[in-house]
Amino acid sequence: MCSNPNDFSKYLVIFVDILGSKNRTNFQEMYKVNKIFHEEFEKNQKNDKLHTVYFRKIYTFSDCAYIFYGFKSGIADERKDLGKLFTVALCNCEPLFLRFLKEKIIFRGGISYGDAYIDPHRNMFFGDAVNRAYKLESETAIHPRIVIEEFVATKVMNNISMVKDTMRKQYMYFGGMMPKISETGDGIVEEDKDGEYIFNYLHSPENNISLTDCYIFGKVFIEELVDYCIEQINNNKQYKIIDKYYYLLRFSKDKLNNLLETEEN
Repeated sequence: MCSNPNDFSKYLVIFVDILGSKNRTNFQEMYKVNKIFHEEFEKNQKNDKLHTVYFRKIYTFSDCAYIFYGFKSGIADERKDLGKLFTVALCNCEPLFLRFLKEKIIFRGGISYGDAYIDPHRNMFFGDAVNRAYKLESETAIHPRIVIEEFVATKVMNNISMVKDTMRKQYMYFGGMMPKISETGDGIVEEDKDGEYIFNYLHSPENNISLTDCYIFGKVFIEELVDYCIEQINNNKQYKIIDKYYYLLRFSKDKLNNLLETEEN
Protein backbone atom coordinates (compact mmCIF):
# COMPACT_ATOMS: atom_id res chain seq x y z
CA MET A 1 0.00 0.00 0.00
CA CYS A 2 1.07 3.62 -0.37
CA SER A 3 3.28 4.87 2.46
CA ASN A 4 3.22 8.38 1.00
CA PRO A 5 -0.32 9.80 0.69
CA ASN A 6 0.83 11.91 -2.25
CA ASP A 7 1.59 8.88 -4.41
CA PHE A 8 -0.43 6.34 -6.36
CA SER A 9 0.48 2.65 -6.48
CA LYS A 10 -0.43 -0.01 -9.04
CA TYR A 11 -3.37 -2.25 -8.21
CA LEU A 12 -5.62 -4.78 -9.85
CA VAL A 13 -9.10 -3.40 -9.20
CA ILE A 14 -12.21 -5.59 -9.34
CA PHE A 15 -15.54 -3.77 -9.11
CA VAL A 16 -18.71 -5.83 -8.55
CA ASP A 17 -22.28 -4.54 -8.60
CA ILE A 18 -25.22 -6.70 -7.53
CA LEU A 19 -28.11 -6.45 -10.01
CA GLY A 20 -31.75 -5.96 -9.09
CA SER A 21 -30.91 -4.14 -5.89
CA LYS A 22 -33.56 -1.47 -6.41
CA ASN A 23 -36.11 -4.17 -5.62
CA ARG A 24 -34.04 -5.59 -2.75
CA THR A 25 -35.21 -3.68 0.33
CA ASN A 26 -35.41 -6.56 2.81
CA PHE A 27 -32.77 -6.23 5.52
CA GLN A 28 -31.81 -9.91 5.50
CA GLU A 29 -31.31 -9.95 1.72
CA MET A 30 -29.10 -6.86 1.78
CA TYR A 31 -27.17 -8.17 4.78
CA LYS A 32 -26.62 -11.49 3.00
CA VAL A 33 -24.98 -9.78 0.01
CA ASN A 34 -22.45 -7.95 2.18
CA LYS A 35 -21.95 -11.02 4.38
CA ILE A 36 -21.04 -13.13 1.34
CA PHE A 37 -18.52 -10.54 0.15
CA HIS A 38 -16.73 -10.51 3.48
CA GLU A 39 -16.98 -14.23 4.30
CA GLU A 40 -15.36 -15.22 1.01
CA PHE A 41 -12.72 -12.54 1.44
CA GLU A 42 -11.94 -13.79 4.96
CA LYS A 43 -11.62 -17.37 3.69
CA ASN A 44 -9.01 -16.18 1.20
CA GLN A 45 -7.11 -14.28 3.87
CA LYS A 46 -6.84 -17.41 6.04
CA ASN A 47 -4.91 -19.05 3.20
CA ASP A 48 -2.40 -16.19 2.95
CA LYS A 49 1.14 -17.10 3.95
CA LEU A 50 4.01 -14.93 5.16
CA HIS A 51 5.89 -15.56 1.92
CA THR A 52 2.94 -14.45 -0.22
CA VAL A 53 4.06 -11.48 -2.31
CA TYR A 54 0.62 -9.90 -2.70
CA PHE A 55 -2.11 -8.51 -0.46
CA ARG A 56 -5.80 -7.90 -1.01
CA LYS A 57 -8.36 -5.51 0.38
CA ILE A 58 -12.12 -5.31 -0.02
CA TYR A 59 -14.42 -2.33 0.41
CA THR A 60 -18.19 -2.86 0.34
CA PHE A 61 -20.96 -0.31 0.28
CA SER A 62 -24.65 -1.01 -0.21
CA ASP A 63 -24.76 -3.63 -3.00
CA CYS A 64 -21.29 -3.01 -4.47
CA ALA A 65 -17.71 -3.96 -3.71
CA TYR A 66 -14.22 -2.96 -4.78
CA ILE A 67 -11.56 -5.65 -4.41
CA PHE A 68 -7.91 -4.59 -4.64
CA TYR A 69 -4.88 -6.80 -5.29
CA GLY A 70 -1.36 -5.42 -5.07
CA PHE A 71 2.19 -6.39 -4.21
CA LYS A 72 3.36 -6.03 -0.62
CA SER A 73 5.82 -3.23 0.06
CA GLY A 74 9.47 -4.24 -0.06
CA ILE A 75 8.96 -7.00 -2.63
CA ALA A 76 11.82 -7.13 -5.14
CA ASP A 77 10.87 -6.26 -8.71
CA GLU A 78 11.94 -9.69 -10.01
CA ARG A 79 9.26 -11.29 -7.83
CA LYS A 80 6.49 -9.01 -9.11
CA ASP A 81 4.86 -11.21 -11.73
CA LEU A 82 1.73 -9.43 -12.95
CA GLY A 83 0.44 -12.43 -14.87
CA LYS A 84 0.62 -14.61 -11.78
CA LEU A 85 -0.93 -11.89 -9.59
CA PHE A 86 -3.86 -11.40 -11.97
CA THR A 87 -4.44 -15.16 -12.32
CA VAL A 88 -4.39 -15.71 -8.57
CA ALA A 89 -6.83 -12.83 -8.07
CA LEU A 90 -9.35 -14.23 -10.56
CA CYS A 91 -9.08 -17.78 -9.24
CA ASN A 92 -9.55 -16.47 -5.68
CA CYS A 93 -12.66 -14.53 -6.70
CA GLU A 94 -14.37 -17.38 -8.54
CA PRO A 95 -15.84 -18.99 -5.38
CA LEU A 96 -17.35 -15.62 -4.45
CA PHE A 97 -19.22 -15.34 -7.73
CA LEU A 98 -20.31 -18.97 -7.65
CA ARG A 99 -21.71 -18.48 -4.18
CA PHE A 100 -23.73 -15.50 -5.37
CA LEU A 101 -25.13 -17.59 -8.21
CA LYS A 102 -25.95 -20.41 -5.80
CA GLU A 103 -27.97 -17.85 -3.81
CA LYS A 104 -29.66 -16.70 -7.06
CA ILE A 105 -27.95 -13.33 -6.84
CA ILE A 106 -26.74 -12.01 -10.19
CA PHE A 107 -24.10 -9.35 -10.74
CA ARG A 108 -21.88 -7.60 -13.23
CA GLY A 109 -18.52 -5.93 -12.93
CA GLY A 110 -15.31 -4.56 -14.36
CA ILE A 111 -11.63 -5.34 -13.84
CA SER A 112 -8.77 -2.93 -14.49
CA TYR A 113 -5.13 -2.41 -13.54
CA GLY A 114 -3.37 0.85 -12.87
CA ASP A 115 -3.00 3.80 -10.53
CA ALA A 116 -4.99 3.88 -7.31
CA TYR A 117 -4.65 4.92 -3.70
CA ILE A 118 -6.17 3.06 -0.75
CA ASP A 119 -6.13 3.94 2.93
CA PRO A 120 -7.48 0.97 4.91
CA HIS A 121 -7.58 2.95 8.14
CA ARG A 122 -9.96 5.52 6.69
CA ASN A 123 -11.77 3.25 4.22
CA MET A 124 -10.68 5.66 1.49
CA PHE A 125 -9.78 4.75 -2.08
CA PHE A 126 -9.60 6.54 -5.43
CA GLY A 127 -7.67 6.65 -8.68
CA ASP A 128 -7.78 6.02 -12.40
CA ALA A 129 -7.97 2.21 -12.08
CA VAL A 130 -10.93 2.60 -9.71
CA ASN A 131 -12.72 4.81 -12.22
CA ARG A 132 -12.00 2.50 -15.15
CA ALA A 133 -13.26 -0.59 -13.32
CA TYR A 134 -16.50 1.25 -12.53
CA LYS A 135 -16.82 2.46 -16.12
CA LEU A 136 -16.40 -1.08 -17.46
CA GLU A 137 -19.21 -2.24 -15.19
CA SER A 138 -21.58 0.66 -15.81
CA GLU A 139 -21.02 1.28 -19.53
CA THR A 140 -19.60 -1.90 -21.09
CA ALA A 141 -20.76 -4.95 -19.14
CA ILE A 142 -24.54 -4.30 -19.54
CA HIS A 143 -25.28 -8.01 -19.00
CA PRO A 144 -24.51 -10.22 -15.96
CA ARG A 145 -20.83 -10.43 -16.84
CA ILE A 146 -17.52 -9.09 -15.59
CA VAL A 147 -15.56 -7.30 -18.30
CA ILE A 148 -11.76 -7.39 -18.10
CA GLU A 149 -9.36 -4.88 -19.61
CA GLU A 150 -7.34 -6.33 -22.48
CA PHE A 151 -4.02 -5.75 -20.67
CA VAL A 152 -5.18 -7.81 -17.69
CA ALA A 153 -6.80 -10.52 -19.81
CA THR A 154 -3.67 -10.94 -21.96
CA LYS A 155 -1.43 -11.21 -18.90
CA VAL A 156 -3.66 -13.92 -17.42
CA MET A 157 -3.85 -15.95 -20.62
CA ASN A 158 -0.07 -15.71 -21.16
CA ASN A 159 0.57 -16.80 -17.56
CA ILE A 160 -1.76 -19.79 -17.88
CA SER A 161 -0.10 -20.79 -21.15
CA MET A 162 3.32 -20.72 -19.50
CA VAL A 163 2.10 -22.75 -16.51
CA LYS A 164 0.52 -25.36 -18.76
CA ASP A 165 3.67 -25.61 -20.86
CA THR A 166 5.84 -26.05 -17.76
CA MET A 167 3.51 -28.71 -16.35
CA ARG A 168 3.43 -30.53 -19.66
CA LYS A 169 7.22 -30.70 -19.78
CA GLN A 170 7.44 -31.87 -16.17
CA TYR A 171 4.87 -34.60 -16.62
CA MET A 172 6.48 -35.77 -19.85
CA TYR A 173 9.83 -36.01 -18.07
CA PHE A 174 8.67 -37.57 -14.79
CA GLY A 175 5.69 -39.50 -16.11
CA GLY A 176 2.18 -39.55 -14.72
CA MET A 177 -0.96 -37.76 -15.82
CA MET A 178 -1.50 -34.10 -16.54
CA PRO A 179 -3.58 -32.26 -13.93
CA LYS A 180 -7.09 -31.10 -14.72
CA ILE A 181 -7.21 -28.05 -16.98
CA SER A 182 -9.18 -26.16 -14.33
CA GLU A 183 -6.26 -26.46 -11.91
CA THR A 184 -4.09 -24.31 -14.18
CA GLY A 185 -6.74 -21.59 -14.42
CA ASP A 186 -7.24 -22.34 -18.11
CA GLY A 187 -10.52 -20.89 -19.38
CA ILE A 188 -11.08 -18.41 -16.56
CA VAL A 189 -10.73 -15.59 -19.12
CA GLU A 190 -12.49 -15.74 -22.45
CA GLU A 191 -13.54 -13.49 -25.29
CA ASP A 192 -17.26 -12.78 -25.44
CA LYS A 193 -19.28 -12.59 -28.63
CA ASP A 194 -18.85 -8.80 -28.83
CA GLY A 195 -15.06 -9.05 -28.57
CA GLU A 196 -14.82 -8.00 -24.91
CA TYR A 197 -12.74 -10.12 -22.54
CA ILE A 198 -14.78 -11.48 -19.65
CA PHE A 199 -14.33 -13.40 -16.43
CA ASN A 200 -15.63 -16.95 -16.90
CA TYR A 201 -17.13 -17.36 -13.43
CA LEU A 202 -18.41 -20.83 -14.44
CA HIS A 203 -14.85 -21.90 -15.15
CA SER A 204 -14.71 -24.60 -12.46
CA PRO A 205 -17.75 -24.83 -10.15
CA GLU A 206 -17.02 -28.46 -9.24
CA ASN A 207 -13.74 -27.40 -7.59
CA ASN A 208 -14.83 -24.11 -6.05
CA ILE A 209 -18.28 -24.50 -4.56
CA SER A 210 -18.19 -25.54 -0.92
CA LEU A 211 -21.19 -24.48 1.14
CA THR A 212 -21.60 -25.95 4.62
CA ASP A 213 -19.24 -28.75 3.57
CA CYS A 214 -21.57 -29.78 0.75
CA TYR A 215 -19.84 -30.03 -2.64
CA ILE A 216 -21.97 -29.28 -5.65
CA PHE A 217 -20.65 -30.75 -8.86
CA GLY A 218 -20.34 -28.51 -11.87
CA LYS A 219 -22.96 -30.14 -14.08
CA VAL A 220 -25.72 -30.05 -11.45
CA PHE A 221 -24.81 -26.51 -10.44
CA ILE A 222 -25.04 -25.18 -14.01
CA GLU A 223 -28.22 -27.15 -14.75
CA GLU A 224 -29.86 -25.49 -11.75
CA LEU A 225 -28.69 -22.10 -13.00
CA VAL A 226 -30.16 -22.79 -16.45
CA ASP A 227 -33.51 -23.74 -14.91
CA TYR A 228 -33.49 -20.59 -12.78
CA CYS A 229 -32.84 -18.37 -15.82
CA ILE A 230 -35.73 -19.96 -17.73
CA GLU A 231 -38.00 -19.46 -14.72
CA GLN A 232 -37.07 -15.77 -14.46
CA ILE A 233 -37.58 -15.21 -18.20
CA ASN A 234 -41.05 -16.75 -18.01
CA ASN A 235 -42.05 -14.83 -14.88
CA ASN A 236 -40.90 -11.34 -15.89
CA LYS A 237 -42.35 -8.84 -18.34
CA GLN A 238 -39.70 -6.13 -18.22
CA TYR A 239 -37.37 -6.27 -21.21
CA LYS A 240 -34.28 -5.20 -19.27
CA ILE A 241 -34.73 -8.01 -16.76
CA ILE A 242 -35.51 -10.61 -19.41
CA ASP A 243 -32.49 -9.53 -21.46
CA LYS A 244 -30.14 -10.04 -18.49
CA TYR A 245 -31.44 -13.55 -17.89
CA TYR A 246 -31.26 -14.41 -21.59
CA TYR A 247 -27.57 -13.53 -21.50
CA LEU A 248 -26.98 -15.62 -18.38
CA LEU A 249 -28.99 -18.48 -19.90
CA ARG A 250 -26.87 -18.46 -23.06
CA PHE A 251 -23.66 -18.23 -21.04
CA SER A 252 -24.71 -21.09 -18.75
CA LYS A 253 -25.81 -23.33 -21.60
CA ASP A 254 -22.47 -22.82 -23.35
CA LYS A 255 -20.63 -23.93 -20.23
CA LEU A 256 -22.97 -26.89 -19.72
CA ASN A 257 -22.40 -28.04 -23.29
CA ASN A 258 -18.64 -27.76 -22.75
CA LEU A 259 -18.91 -29.97 -19.66
CA LEU A 260 -20.99 -32.56 -21.52
CA GLU A 261 -18.51 -32.62 -24.41
CA THR A 262 -15.65 -33.11 -21.96
CA GLU A 263 -17.47 -36.04 -20.33
CA GLU A 264 -18.04 -37.66 -23.74
CA ASN A 265 -14.33 -37.37 -24.59
